[in-house]
Amino acid sequence: MEEIIKIPKIKICGITEERETEFLNEGKADYAGMVFYEKSRRNVSFTQAKKLIRRLHTDMVKVAVSVNPDLEFAREAAQKGFDLLQVHGNLAKEVRENSPLPIWRAVNITDLKALHAFFQEEEREGTERITGYVADGSGYGGGRPFDWKELCGHVRAQIKGKQLILAGGLKEQNVKEGICCFMPDVVDVSSGVEEEGKKSREKITIFIRKVREDEQ
Repeated sequence: MEEIIKIPKIKICGITEERETEFLNEGKADYAGMVFYEKSRRNVSFTQAKKLIRRLHTDMVKVAVSVNPDLEFAREAAQKGFDLLQVHGNLAKEVRENSPLPIWRAVNITDLKALHAFFQEEEREGTERITGYVADGSGYGGGRPFDWKELCGHVRAQIKGKQLILAGGLKEQNVKEGICCFMPDVVDVSSGVEEEGKKSREKITIFIRKVREDEQ
């Protein structure tokens, strides 16, 4: 029996400018991600983020993308209007247990051994506040996919009862392949919809159309 491929939700990550909120609103993106990481060229402050949130459709889920956040950051993100906390790097115990926001936990995938080790550690630490796992490339923000063909089955097996968010190197040319392989709940794109380092209305439109082209 042929497996039915579901249409995933769409997250556009790394928005930094008010004009980019228009692109997401026009395309009816499901999630908007803002990056809080000083080393990233997409880094924003809470002051900037507040302005961006005001311009996004109210039903769009706002995601605060962080690296090694503390509980104070999680609380401020909730106060500023974010709906989800996406965590790269270390997830501190106090954040894991007390975050006022549900958590998407990012895993940078390099090989099978590292993947299994990551999820073994997750089981030990507890996953009650975690609602989804972001399957990302080997380096945060690197814009490169991991080995989908070799690891997709293992990724799907590890993410049990949580959302699967596919990230890392997605673009309109390969997103359908990623969907067919992983059947993710969400596809997460950033550099794949940029032109010269800036979000492109055309690329966002094409990406969203490509993801949703099979919807009836």
